[in-house]
Amino acid sequence: MLDKIFSSATADQLKVLEKISLLEEKKKGDIIFLEGDKPDFVYYLINGVVKIYKTTANNGKEVTLNYILPKAFIGEFAVFKRIDFPFSAEMETDGEIIKFRSDEFLNLVRKSSDLSFEIIQYMADKIKKNYEYCENLVEKNVRKKIAKFLKEHEDLFFKLNKNKIASILNVTPETFSRTLKEMKKEGLIIERTVVKINREKLEDILIE
Repeated sequence: MLDKIFSSATADQLKVLEKISLLEEKKKGDIIFLEGDKPDFVYYLINGVVKIYKTTANNGKEVTLNYILPKAFIGEFAVFKRIDFPFSAEMETDGEIIKFRSDEFLNLVRKSSDLSFEIIQYMADKIKKNYEYCENLVEKNVRKKIAKFLKEHEDLFFKLNKNKIASILNVTPETFSRTLKEMKKEGLIIERTVVKINREKLEDILIE
């Protein structure tokens, strides 16, 4: 599994990564870290969904900032900046996480230009995804939002509560349900004994 996360790692580096890491199964509602915690670990989400949120100082209300989807680091910049986590992270669904002891992880990355570059690529990809998430918030075409989510996270689409997907896509549950029904009628989503997606039609929506 580690060789799939760090494709540039040598056999010796993979041994070190295995030694400093721990695979954890998580349940919905499990806290990964809280705002203000020390970044003792670098976290990587294998599967499931993580909610990123802050708690307001005046009334203790939770404000959701983002959702982290699989194959991504969580709060890694706090480790590299050596600052306390500025937000909290909680499992939105059941899932799996790998955590690496941060000091040893940083030492390993410092010694390898290939690993350093791979981490930079991960962070660049995350910036791109955050940009796309912000873009998705202002996207008015609900069909396109749903099509993009289906294309990138087909497995999650059929695991998550539909209201949760609507929240991630920043649309009302009513609009989401109505649009989903329309897409099913058009054959974009086929539900028989096995749920299938018509990928060709989804691509047509995405290039509109």
